[in-house]
Amino acid sequence: MTRTLPVVAEASARSHTYRPDIDGLRALAVLAVIIFHAFPAALPGGFAGVDVFFVISGFLITGIVIAEMQAGQYSLAQFYVRRIRRIFPALVTVLLATWAMGWFCLTGDEYRELGKHVLAGAGFVSNWAFWMEAGYFDQTASAKPLLHLWSLGVEEQFYIVWPVLMFVAVRLRRVALVCAMTGLLSFVSAIWLVQYHPSAAFYWPTSRMWELAAGAGLAIAASGRCAERNDNAHSASSIGLLLCMISFIVLNSRLPFPGWFAVPPVLGAVALIAAGPNGVANRLLLGNPVTVWFGKISYALYLWHWPLLSLCFIVAGGEPPVAVRAGIIAVSIVLAWLTTVLVERAIRLGAPARWKLIVPCALMLGIAYLGGMTYQRDGLGFRKGYNPDADVTTATLGAGHEFVDPTCGVSPADRRLFQFCATDKRTASHFAVWGDSKADALYWGLVRKSVPGMSWTLVARASCPPMAGVHELASNAADDGNECRYANNAALRMLLGNPELTTVVLVAASRDIVGPQFVYDGSSKATMSAAGDGLDHAIAVLLHAGKRVVVVLDNPELRDPRRCMARRPLAWPFVRHVLGVSDLGAAQRCAISYRSYIDGTSAYRSIVDQIKAHHPDLTVYDPTSVLCDSQRNVCPMTINGKYLYSYGDHMSDYANGLVAEQFLPLVLP
Repeated sequence: MTRTLPVVAEASARSHTYRPDIDGLRALAVLAVIIFHAFPAALPGGFAGVDVFFVISGFLITGIVIAEMQAGQYSLAQFYVRRIRRIFPALVTVLLATWAMGWFCLTGDEYRELGKHVLAGAGFVSNWAFWMEAGYFDQTASAKPLLHLWSLGVEEQFYIVWPVLMFVAVRLRRVALVCAMTGLLSFVSAIWLVQYHPSAAFYWPTSRMWELAAGAGLAIAASGRCAERNDNAHSASSIGLLLCMISFIVLNSRLPFPGWFAVPPVLGAVALIAAGPNGVANRLLLGNPVTVWFGKISYALYLWHWPLLSLCFIVAGGEPPVAVRAGIIAVSIVLAWLTTVLVERAIRLGAPARWKLIVPCALMLGIAYLGGMTYQRDGLGFRKGYNPDADVTTATLGAGHEFVDPTCGVSPADRRLFQFCATDKRTASHFAVWGDSKADALYWGLVRKSVPGMSWTLVARASCPPMAGVHELASNAADDGNECRYANNAALRMLLGNPELTTVVLVAASRDIVGPQFVYDGSSKATMSAAGDGLDHAIAVLLHAGKRVVVVLDNPELRDPRRCMARRPLAWPFVRHVLGVSDLGAAQRCAISYRSYIDGTSAYRSIVDQIKAHHPDLTVYDPTSVLCDSQRNVCPMTINGKYLYSYGDHMSDYANGLVAEQFLPLVLP
């Protein structure tokens, strides 16, 4: 999941003194995020720039609101008019440009998703849209050109309620109390969510409000006193800068965030703002004219840099060369400057005029319609964002849903444990597939290719191999390893309790068996043999119950097919040269050798061989003969102009149909 930067608050207002060092702090935050996105190894904690920016935003906007209230000039309508004039112009420009660039290089499914994200961005609900997508099926963050808009959504949702809350608090003379309680409740929710629901902690506004409230608290404190000499300015400035820089260098994306690890960058930003413009770091670094210039274009720079990096990643089929990423950042800076000077300032500055409100709102509604229409019309299928190296419409999975119901015989309480749960509704099932997401990838071919009367049930959980008596050792604080164990126990109860299910097919990715650490139930010590024993025990229980058991070996692990499509820009030799893409066809670039596949899965195959030796009645099926050509020593991405994979290394419907045709005769009575 990527970490990105929120929008910049108003730099100044008539009632709020302009501080160039805060523009410099904006620059520090945005540059940290950009370096993290372009060169993550260089600044692994650069994503904390988002937290610095939330503090800045809370400080500036709360200061403006309180000053206007104290002067008796506050208007909620005028507050939102200013936000529209500040936010809309650059955002509409970038949304439209991203939609246009996607036209030329995205496939139908990708363009459909981009349309949804354009609509969410225009409605300031990107954080909720991306949270709902987060999980196993979520594509890599680098392939989502508008992912960075989640933080804009968080901030704008905060400012829907915050001005109203401040208005009430001022009337009740409880401003500090309201701010403190909001911050405390938000921080507690962040600590809880990051432990139990990390994706919600990342995207929900409730777990970020405390950062904005920290800045708001500074503004509230400043509003209650006159300007006075700050004897601790140099110390606060130095400590604040140190905390921010340490956060950018030491933090990394594997840590639970936001939570306790978000405290240092937030405190750093608070200290730098509290130090005032005369603090040593504020005056010499943040107040430097170059730093201030970057701060003034930081909002547009934040908007531009990520779509350009993401689309370049998509076209290149992976991380672009270092020089290309550096060039993209340079282009982003130029575009940000032009957008700020030519678009944003024309609307935001100058005398108020009705057109400065109507035009941005009309354009935002237009881009929202454009995004919604693109999503509704399946990515505008008449448009081609790729060259026909192979039929990209075959890189899909799930054909056959019309034949099944989303039930699999488990209890309603257990249903939540399974992302994949289906039963053929045409006739009672006598066959079941149990496993992880690879089981789902196989299942749809079996549903479509089976003869009438031969129906299938699917019960599977992502990254959860079918086992009994063992469970995976917890890999992080958010996963105690029990969910998979509960799912396997529930699946086994269902299979054993349904006498009509006479044949059970087990499917699991090799990476779910070889690599993770497993422990026997009741133990906390990882054991090398536990994975094989867990699979063996599940098979033994099923065989003992009179079931016929079949193990289907994993398919070859190729790259995600979206990285193996000939994007339209790659038709130009110059683009291929700059991106370091070979002249081979996209499908050829992504093929692997048959021998490397066999060698790379030797440990996995050895485990299955040992289990087969224990259970002579066990049937083992290997789909390699369908998906690879051993004579030519190749496991291709495409066959006959059709993709064999749908997402990641999961079979496509074309491939699972081919496999089903060969596999089904083995399990027919």
